[in-house]
Amino acid sequence: MPRHPRLDEPLLWHHVMNRGIARRTLFESRRDVRAFLARLALAVRAGTIRVHAYCVLTTHFHLLVESPLGELSAVMQRLQNEYSRWFNRSRRRDGPLYRARFLSKPVTSEVYRRLLVRYIDANAVQAGLVARAEDYPYGSAQAYSRAAKPIWLERSWVESCVTGGLRCTEYPPARYPEVFPPAEPGSGWELIERRITHPHVLEDPLDDLLGGAGPAVLAWMERKAALADGTSIGIAVCEPANVEAVVEAEAATAGAWRLGNGHRTLDGWTLARVALLRELAGLTLAQAAERAGRSANGAWQLMERHRRLLAEDREYALRIAELADGALRLCHTPTLSPCGEAGVVGRAEVVGRAGVGPGSVKVCSGSVHSNRCSRASPSA
Repeated sequence: MPRHPRLDEPLLWHHVMNRGIARRTLFESRRDVRAFLARLALAVRAGTIRVHAYCVLTTHFHLLVESPLGELSAVMQRLQNEYSRWFNRSRRRDGPLYRARFLSKPVTSEVYRRLLVRYIDANAVQAGLVARAEDYPYGSAQAYSRAAKPIWLERSWVESCVTGGLRCTEYPPARYPEVFPPAEPGSGWELIERRITHPHVLEDPLDDLLGGAGPAVLAWMERKAALADGTSIGIAVCEPANVEAVVEAEAATAGAWRLGNGHRTLDGWTLARVALLRELAGLTLAQAAERAGRSANGAWQLMERHRRLLAEDREYALRIAELADGALRLCHTPTLSPCGEAGVVGRAEVVGRAGVGPGSVKVCSGSVHSNRCSRASPSA
């Protein structure tokens, strides 16, 4: 299979990751982790990379980095080669250490960038190594949750997100997890896992979709619906569980939704489920069909009907856009507060209609209300 060309240019952000060959341990001791991070720090001091978030586990690592000069490939190749040589020499070992060349995914969305920090933090929790991300000693969550941080960690952007989200004038380390709670399945984890395997994309629609509400979502869906092939039709923008939760909540509130007339009617909720699983969650027809309890051929027919209705039935189009907007906000509510500006981070619930505005997907009261910044220590 041919390699996808690596996309890089000055000041572009990337999600970078790699793991050991044949699932072998890449970092066997604290000394190994320090050796790897020391070499990463040297690249930072040289001005060839900026590290905003990281997590180093036993078999793999994740980095959220910025490439100031557009030289990510050279930087990571040098870093990995130097660590591999050090690892092999220290164990009198020979042979490759990494599964393959490192994987990098461009990050051009502010919302997705915030979600990636939560995903990187969550890796140690999902692996069962710690109960809280800030307790893991080899990840940036602990660094951001304490006053003392590595001097090579670029903290300005993450700290601006925290101070903006909490309406603080000074950064409060102990409250970092309130703005960056670890991602979980159903709140961004599966979305990122799906994007990791997707070909590189520079144009990410997330910010525009979440900033433009219904009209922007409808225009985007009309463009996506024009793609008629049976493969994945683009990067995922929310998780399948979010789509299903919003459709089910709306169906329970609104009751039956029949499309068509006479004897050839169609259940609107089944159609909405398949269409949104495909267009929002990035599933193939076969995957969407399986989750909706339909055959692949049946799902194809539903998508054809969906395309026609989007173009011909304004009421259907508006309702689908409303459901889509609800699913997006349900998935991304913890990351919607803009960095460096006032905002409140809460939890999302589906209440009543799953659309925009009161009585739909709304941000419920969370723990972030005070305009004052607590100076409590992370262990308090």
